[in-house]
Order: sequence, then C-alpha cells, then structure tokens
Amino acid sequence: MRFLFRFAFLAGLLFFQQAQACQVPVFRYALERWQADEYHTVIIHQGPLNEEQKSALQLIERAGSPLFETGANLALHKLDISSGSSADRRWQSESSTFKPDDPPRIALYYPSSAGIEEPLWTGDLTMANAKAIIDSPLRRKIRDELLAGTSNVWLLLQSGDESLDRETEGRLRKFLAQASTETKLPHGIIPLEKAHQLRSGPDEGPIDMDDVLRSSVPLKIHFSTLAVSRNDPAEEIFIAMLLNHSPRMRSISAQPIAIPIFGRGRVLEGMIGGDITLDHTLGASTYLCAACSCQVKEENPGLDMLMAVKWADHMLGNLIIEDRVLPPLEGIAEIIDAGAGTPTKGQNQEAGAIHDNPEESSSIPIGLIVTLSAVVILAFIILSFRAKNLPD
Repeated sequence: MRFLFRFAFLAGLLFFQQAQACQVPVFRYALERWQADEYHTVIIHQGPLNEEQKSALQLIERAGSPLFETGANLALHKLDISSGSSADRRWQSESSTFKPDDPPRIALYYPSSAGIEEPLWTGDLTMANAKAIIDSPLRRKIRDELLAGTSNVWLLLQSGDESLDRETEGRLRKFLAQASTETKLPHGIIPLEKAHQLRSGPDEGPIDMDDVLRSSVPLKIHFSTLAVSRNDPAEEIFIAMLLNHSPRMRSISAQPIAIPIFGRGRVLEGMIGGDITLDHTLGASTYLCAACSCQVKEENPGLDMLMAVKWADHMLGNLIIEDRVLPPLEGIAEIIDAGAGTPTKGQNQEAGAIHDNPEESSSIPIGLIVTLSAVVILAFIILSFRAKNLPD
C-alpha cells in the first residue's frame, strides 16, 4: 500500500504539471536541450612524462576540447607534484597519497553537481586507460540507440548468475514490450520542419516554441535493452560510473540491476532484483515519456554519464528562440518503494521561465487539473488508511 500511495502521488503530480507543461516528452527534452555535466580527469605525476604518457595525456585533452570531433563531456587537470603548486581542494586527498616513485596516475571524478568528493576510478596514465575513460563499446551502442530515437535504453547489469540473469532479462523485455504499447506520446508536439507552417494567423494565438522539436531524430515510443557483465574488462570504467555514485547499487552484487538511460546519457537510480516489476517499469517509462514541465525541484535525481558524442551536431537548437530548464526528473526510487535505498544526490537548479497565464498554455483548465489531482491523491490516502485497518 505504501507503493500505491507513492505512485498515486506521482501520478497526481504529473497530471498537475500538465497545466504548465510543454508537450515535448521528458526523454526528448533532455536529448535536445540539456548539456551533459563535465567529468574531471586529474593527471598526477612528479617530473617529466615519457612519450607514451604524453600521448595519453594529449588524447584526454583533445577528447574534451570543442575544437576536435570527440565531444566528450570531460575536463583535464594536470598536477605535477614536483612543481610545488597546491592542488585543488577536491584532488588533495588523492594527490596526498602520491609517492615520488609512483607512476603517473589518472584520477577520474564525477561532475561537481554530483557532490561526490572521491574519485570514481584511478589507474596508471597509459593509452589503454585513456581510451577506456573516453569511450567504450557499450557507450557507443547506447549513443547509437539514443540518436536513432530510442526513448530510453535499459541497461541490465548482470549478477553473474546465468540462470537469474537470463530470467531477469526475459522479464524486463516482456515488461518493456507492454510498456511500449501502453505509453503514449503527448499531443501537440510540433516537428521542426512544420514550425514555420503552423505560425498562426490574426485570429489565433502564437504557437509555443517549447512544443517544437529541435532535431530530426525520429520521435517514437521505443525501449531497448542491453545486457553487460560486471566483469567485462572493456566496460570496467563505465560500470564504475554507473555504480559508484549510488551506495545502494554499489553494495549489491548478487542481483541484476536495470538502469534506464535517456537524453544525452543520463541515468536514473536502477531497479535491483525483485524491484524489476511491470508496475515499476511502466511507471518509469510513463514518466520519461510524459510532457515536460517548467517546474524544477531543488533536488533533481539523475546523473550524466561520460559520453564521447558531439550532441550539438545532431541538434538544430539555433532555430529555436527560447530555452528552458529540464523538468524535475523522478528517480526510480520515487516510483518504487525504496525505503532501504539511498537517493542519488541531484543537481540544484533554478526555476526556468513560466507562462504568464498557465491556463493559456494548457488545453485543460488549471482549476480542473488541480481538483482532479487532489481527488486522485485523496482517494489513495483513504484506500491506504482502510487497508491498514482491515483485519488480517
């Protein structure tokens, strides 16, 4: 019943948000309009680097530079201990462990918005490690899916128990197939090529440019599933990114974890083992495909992954005259009963522009929406109270 109350509250909130929502679904809004946060690579060394180490450093430097084609959301920081310069406060704990005879080291950090001080991965400064930080085969598959119009990619992190992993993957695929038939796109989305045709005449109001798509990426309801072993050496660093920001996911290795990825490689808190149910999968899918909202909470669950993609090359944002902040993204923990889990710390955001007249931005009067939302939430509170008092 606690789950029903949480889900009813989320449903009521989503319905209320339609009063101030643009019609572009959340997954597409994130893809077209939200810049991915930067990861930080810190190169710690003492004295000159050899030729291979210089090449590895240059590879990382080029990956994050807008002058080159890689497009990785990555910033480079160099720290030569022999120079005597003080380290940034965030790197001090790692640099303090560096000894004069240690080989040059790479420390990879989450974006500052994650609020995590320790590095998510460390290793020697080699070409192999530099390449693995920047990109990996699985991330390229995710990129291709997202740019092909996939609503969100569900990554199944395997437990190592073949029977359990096979059963869980089959169950997840079945749930997503049902979710794809039951989830609908919002009405009123305007394709980019039709925006100029729909500019209204003297008897009509102007179109809302927030409802106009910013790319020619196909818009559809489609969910895909990719499975990966926790022990895949080619994905070691990517798996560390997926797990190390969440104590809840990091602490569980004997159960498979289903993690939704959308937008420009943004992940939400994963569903673990028994939490992978039809209700939870449908709830997450419905939320990500719902119309976005102008309202933003102080804490916004989710984390961008490090992806080597020049997303802007696939967008046509210069044709749109207005921008807004991404709507509040509810993590999986908000949809399932995750009382034992630890919520991911999100990013503080300020509220974006809001329509001057909310009723003019929605086809449903705001008063009716508020009333119906309150009725939905109140009904589930009553059901919860009655169920709690029924005899066993």
